[in-house]
Amino acid sequence: MKRKLIIWSLLLPVTMAFAQSSLQNSINDYTQRIDSIVTAEKAKMNSEMDMVDARFENGTIDAGEKIKQKKEIAGRYEKIINEKVDAEKNKLDEITRTAAVNSVFRKPSDTLKDENNVRVFSNNRAVVVLKKSNDGNPESYLRSSDLVVSYGFLNLTQDKGSFNPFEDRSEMRIGNSHSFEIQARHERQIGSYTSPFFVRYGLAYRSDTYMPKKSKVFAEGEDMLYLENFADGRLKRSKFRNIYLTFPVEVQWTLNPEYTEYNGKRYLDGRKKQWRIGAGAYVGINTRSIVKVKYYNEEDKFRKYKNVVDEGVNPLLFGVKFGVSYGNLNFFLKKDLTPVFNDKAVLPAKNGIQIGIDIANIGF
Repeated sequence: MKRKLIIWSLLLPVTMAFAQSSLQNSINDYTQRIDSIVTAEKAKMNSEMDMVDARFENGTIDAGEKIKQKKEIAGRYEKIINEKVDAEKNKLDEITRTAAVNSVFRKPSDTLKDENNVRVFSNNRAVVVLKKSNDGNPESYLRSSDLVVSYGFLNLTQDKGSFNPFEDRSEMRIGNSHSFEIQARHERQIGSYTSPFFVRYGLAYRSDTYMPKKSKVFAEGEDMLYLENFADGRLKRSKFRNIYLTFPVEVQWTLNPEYTEYNGKRYLDGRKKQWRIGAGAYVGINTRSIVKVKYYNEEDKFRKYKNVVDEGVNPLLFGVKFGVSYGNLNFFLKKDLTPVFNDKAVLPAKNGIQIGIDIANIGF
């Protein structure tokens, strides 16, 4: 069973890379579709612009009327393009639309501005309209896909119901034991567009590193896992590491929601930085447990060894998470409700707890 889990954990990065490649191919396909829409409408717009230029050349209209008519044409085609792009909104996200539109717009070599601060770019023939960056559909800001990296300080508690991260009965060094996690996460709004509730779910790689106090190291013997004093020289560092594949789910509640309107509908404005509190749970599968020791032998020469641990660790993990965040700044507390170590581990505290922070959030 454990070998299968290890293989699964090794295949996970390949699977995620393949998924990201598929996502990129889809984005490219959608970009081409939007590019085709904008290019076709721009060709029609250029034809009307040529007619305006012709009327100006033969003296039918003056320069002021020429600018006015071009702005009207640009505004009409802006509306047509936006309506056709909005028809694809179930298949596209905001970054796809922005990339597609930018791919056909010219650089702003000549700029005119109307009273609504809409920019009109000219390349001597065509006039193309760019809306301000904050004119996007707010629906797209109410869902996201991110790669989140988090770091937490780790400890063990004797009581599985304890939420004290500074448990003094633990044999682990507080402040040195730590947890590192990389999570591919999706976030979606729950309910209507004005709902303050969101759900997050994903798949994560989690590495928990415990560092024993004093000069102790983890050892195995007679199908038991225990701590003993290091006797082979001068100990530099001793680590015990559990590696998990976890599946987290979390509900977020926006405490101070701000709202905006778009096309007659009211939306929670996901572009604003807002306070949130969150609560959730996770289930994990232990894919590997190892002991790492670095030391100096009796001749003061540096040595190290690494052992795979087969006994004393539970294969499954279940826990809860609580957090508070402002924008992308997120602090959390995680409590493992199932013991990290089982009855074959001779330890006074066996239940994991950590406090931490998200250190990176990358959208994809």
